[in-house]
Amino acid sequence: MSSTRRRGLAAALGASALAGAALTAAPAVAAVDTGPAQSKAACVEHAMDMARPLIKSVSTPGSARARGVNEAIERIRSKSAECSDVLFRDGTADKPDAGLLVGNGFSYTDESCSADDVCDGGDGGVLRGDGGDGFNGGDGGDAGWYGGTAGAGGRAGLLGGDGGDGGRAGRFGNGGNGGAGALGGNGGNGGSGGLLRGNGGNGGAGGDAGVGGNAGAAGLTEPGSRGGDGGNGGAGGNGGRGGSLSGNGGNGGAGGKGGDGEHGQHGVHALGSVLAGEHGQHGGYGGRGGNGGNGGASPGVGVDGRGGAGGNGGAGGNGGNGGNGSTGGGAGAIGGNGGNGGNGGAAGLGGTGSVGGNAGSVGAGGNGGAGGIGAVLGNGGNGGNGGNGGAG
Repeated sequence: MSSTRRRGLAAALGASALAGAALTAAPAVAAVDTGPAQSKAACVEHAMDMARPLIKSVSTPGSARARGVNEAIERIRSKSAECSDVLFRDGTADKPDAGLLVGNGFSYTDESCSADDVCDGGDGGVLRGDGGDGFNGGDGGDAGWYGGTAGAGGRAGLLGGDGGDGGRAGRFGNGGNGGAGALGGNGGNGGSGGLLRGNGGNGGAGGDAGVGGNAGAAGLTEPGSRGGDGGNGGAGGNGGRGGSLSGNGGNGGAGGKGGDGEHGQHGVHALGSVLAGEHGQHGGYGGRGGNGGNGGASPGVGVDGRGGAGGNGGAGGNGGNGGNGSTGGGAGAIGGNGGNGGNGGAAGLGGTGSVGGNAGSVGAGGNGGAGGIGAVLGNGGNGGNGGNGGAG
């Protein structure tokens, strides 16, 4: 999931975008009185001109203290009283993003985000501030470039869906972790670590599948019909990228477990002394385990510049039991066959290891379903294997 409200450096440096933000935040005035609005827009433009050298040089090495970031912020604040509500403020539930330069993004909870909404955490101020946490599958907010913590992606809500992506760190710091997926949903991706130093966030786990993804035939059973198949597990999220000078890539999230197949329905009893009983249904197939997320890359040259580990593939679901064959109605009747157990989830391969990393092993298989009980026993299904592990 990706947020549509990320400001980034281009938006932070765009004069027209800033003027529009200032006018939107300005108090309402009469149509003939445009002085306050014009003054506020000019105030924002002047403040951003003062902040421009810091924003344009975020990739230049050097601590915030050595670069005089705090002193620069205070100079801007002292000269920007008319537009301080646009530049310096914390986010709220109605306006989750912080002020343009300084402030913390809003973090949503079950009290501020309704169950049927996906709520993105607010971005911190461009220069300094924490990113807010997402909720119900919302993305975490980005941290300020010169200080702040990235927000975490929200776990998928009760109504299903994918987990949210973690927010981006600033110059230094760790990216936010991705949120876990709901039933059958994918985990969110971890956020990027600091531009210069910092670890990437870990990907969220994929959601386990439910039981019986595909409905089987109902009523009178036929030899070729079967119970419902288990659903597939969700994929784990990818780990975030590490810092350019130092920092590890985030670990990929684990794939979700495949759902168990439904049991086959029982056969129907014979109607007389000659007619045979109906066959029991075959058990449903177990669902495929979700793929593990890819580990995040790390271009860092330090000892800690390691790529993240790929997530484990989810286990394949168990096949359902075959239905029982029915008994005959008389001396000449033949009991129905028991249905075959369903197959376990599909086979999964271990992830490929990157340079210096180890390849993942083949995932564990789901169990085959037990044979149905009848005049002739059904056969148990084959066990399947888990989903693919993520690439290192």
